[in-house]
Amino acid sequence: MRKLGATALVLVLLLSAVPAASVQAPPAVYESVEIIPADGTTLIWRDRRYAGELRVGSASDGLILTEIVEPESYLLGIQEVPFSWPIESLRAQAVAARTYLAWTLRRGRAGAGATYGFDICASDQCQVYGGLDQVEGPGGDDWAEAVQSTSGEVLLIDGVPAQALYSSTSGGRTRSVQDVFGGTGYSYLQAVASPDEDSPFVEWEVRFDVFQLREILKAAGVIDGSFRDIEVVQTPDGTGPWRVEVSGRTNEQLTTWQFRSALNRWAPRLYPNDFPGPRPDGRSYPQTILSPTFSIDYEIVYPSAEPDEFWLGFEWVVHGNGWGHLVGMSQYGAKAMADGGADYDEILTHFYTGLEPTVADVLPAEIEVGLGWTIDEIVVSADGPFTVIADGDVVASDSLGSWLFGGESGRIAAVPPEGIGLPPTIVLTAPEVGESGRAVALTGRLSSAAEVRLVVFRGAEVVGQTEWRVRDAGELAAVWDGLLRDRVAPGGTYRVMIQARSTEGTDQAFTTLRLIP
Repeated sequence: MRKLGATALVLVLLLSAVPAASVQAPPAVYESVEIIPADGTTLIWRDRRYAGELRVGSASDGLILTEIVEPESYLLGIQEVPFSWPIESLRAQAVAARTYLAWTLRRGRAGAGATYGFDICASDQCQVYGGLDQVEGPGGDDWAEAVQSTSGEVLLIDGVPAQALYSSTSGGRTRSVQDVFGGTGYSYLQAVASPDEDSPFVEWEVRFDVFQLREILKAAGVIDGSFRDIEVVQTPDGTGPWRVEVSGRTNEQLTTWQFRSALNRWAPRLYPNDFPGPRPDGRSYPQTILSPTFSIDYEIVYPSAEPDEFWLGFEWVVHGNGWGHLVGMSQYGAKAMADGGADYDEILTHFYTGLEPTVADVLPAEIEVGLGWTIDEIVVSADGPFTVIADGDVVASDSLGSWLFGGESGRIAAVPPEGIGLPPTIVLTAPEVGESGRAVALTGRLSSAAEVRLVVFRGAEVVGQTEWRVRDAGELAAVWDGLLRDRVAPGGTYRVMIQARSTEGTDQAFTTLRLIP
């Protein structure tokens, strides 16, 4: 036995998966695929865990992945504010998120949801949703309590769910809905004060040299050539959107929200090293223009601090407040109110003028969440068994391991785990003992996906073992060390067993080793 140059600290079992593309059989091609977890199993995609059923669909521009989940379980996976915030602000967020979901469902599928077939998306274009990892992470117990303690509560207007818009930071005052998005607006989405927001986005500034702003506005289709001036025309609360007037070869006018959207799209594309711009703390802002509340000025730029040197030019400077659309609840404003002693219904009534949380049966038993679309390739794995149904037929039951899905002429090419349908086998190589004489590494290979664990014996006594964990076929590596320190005598002979099990069969492999005193 060779000695290892370094030792591990715990008993662990690892497996590097062989890519599913190594499977020799050609992939099967389907119109739709459903992946249904067994009781206690969670499905995994892009290192996020999901308790619901996953569905893979296909469109002309790529694959679509959705989750079928109960509404309250969906709310547990919302990650819109830090879970370390006061519980009353978390409760306000839970009611707002539930109401926004109910409003979205009542409106019907729109945008990407209408195009790709789901009820609500998982990104910040709808509500940020991250599956089980959100509620099971730090502070998740508080968020779960906020969701559960407000179960079924929504904000209603004339008996139907309100459009409970919310955003990060207002910068001191929210905006009326008609002043951002136009129209006549709702009585409950009007401007209100939001003081004491402890947010890095209360005030912000971004700078453009004259050439950058010209090229950005040209790319956005706002101007056709040069321009002379830009001015923001502000309106009183409730009287319509603020406007950006651009003077040049032609005079153009757009709302501050439209201006924000244009610059957020084109500035990073044309000048990725400059936008989004730097914050005072050296980090970058999350977007180029953070909100529809801003003014635009210009500043003369000199080549140095010497006042008698030649004038070089000027920069356009955008001074703004808040982050997001600023309509409805300010999340940092809700935190400030909770810090000041307000409870969640006071917070909600303040930001959604006159509305109070009410228990109402306005949500269906299940919703379909759009996790991703226009995807080239999807790999789904799980921590337990699951069933795969393709075009209505069961193609694998109690499956373990990773499935690979790719697009093929508008359909879904499905590649199952290596060795599917075959019993697992384990082949071990000789163990290696570390310099301490106590750390042992074992390597081998697993022929097909299975649940695997490592067990260590001294005589007939089990002195340590790992939990069963699902592993893909491939190279196997196990390390034995610190977990057993209190039960391992100096030196001695031990037997190490690696077990594998699946519905197709079981296997186990042993090796004997002697630890150095």
